[in-house]
Amino acid sequence: MRGYEVTKEDKLLFQQIFGSEDGLLELDKVLNEGKISKSNFYKSLEYFEKLGFKSTIKQNKYIQTFKSKSRLTPIDFFDFCPRRFIKDYHYFTTVNSTHEYANRLIKTKAVEQALILAEYQSSGRGRTGRKWFSKLGKGILASVILNISHMKNSNLNMLPIAISLSAAEISNAKISWPNDIVCNGKKIGGTLVSLSIKGEEKYAVFSLGLNVFGDKNTIPASIKNATTMENEKLIDSKWQNPRAHILKKWLESLEQKIKDINDSDNIFESWNKMLIDKGRKIFWINSKGQKVHGRFVNGCENGNALVENEKHQKFEITAEETPFYCFK
Repeated sequence: MRGYEVTKEDKLLFQQIFGSEDGLLELDKVLNEGKISKSNFYKSLEYFEKLGFKSTIKQNKYIQTFKSKSRLTPIDFFDFCPRRFIKDYHYFTTVNSTHEYANRLIKTKAVEQALILAEYQSSGRGRTGRKWFSKLGKGILASVILNISHMKNSNLNMLPIAISLSAAEISNAKISWPNDIVCNGKKIGGTLVSLSIKGEEKYAVFSLGLNVFGDKNTIPASIKNATTMENEKLIDSKWQNPRAHILKKWLESLEQKIKDINDSDNIFESWNKMLIDKGRKIFWINSKGQKVHGRFVNGCENGNALVENEKHQKFEITAEETPFYCFK
């Protein structure tokens, strides 16, 4: 895939296929009029898809073009964005990771709060270094920076609970411990929190990856048990810009959860009710590096999991003690 340098062929081809009124053109005609080779033609289509446009070849004879779903550029998102983020809103068509960019921003700039948003991530980050797969313009890939210097250290362990709860509520989904957002038993999204200290200031980065658009035919077979809000019929046709609408709901919900974090009992109870894992078989790695099998009992107020081993002994384990596939 070449870089984002727009060629003369790109411009000509774009005018031909995306300037068509009916969106259906003869492939040979497009190639002949533009004097474009098939190899360059497909390179251009790949480039256009990176920019958020959609096209498909029918019967090896016709090219069908589609208008892309609404983007989340500053202009598109302005009417939906909570006012507090408008002055520090970082938008990318593509970025390696919104979470990593947020952490770099904290180190290099004086920032109280910021919103980082991308249409596509080349190296999306999940828990324990896992990758987060996403297609351009199909989901929400967002990170929020908040200065949490005012927050008591005793409340910091509630932050992963707060973000998971906010993501599950706005997507009408459930939570699989520790941070998977699931709908009908399939993963629809995930959350991530990290803390940074800069001088006397404390910062938190909250990240959300949420699958919005796409059906079962567009989800790669390599990604097991994944789904989208569209596939689960969770998108209201009245929403003018679904991704912007959902993102706004999440930002507002997250902000409210953080304000209410002192009422930890209420947040914990709501989170624990949304956990789908109670009674499921699980394995974890103990302090000796041994794999231990048991079952998930409950969520804990500190965000850990209460588990029971095969001898019916109960333990608390952290998210870091579970491997990639902890449930069976």
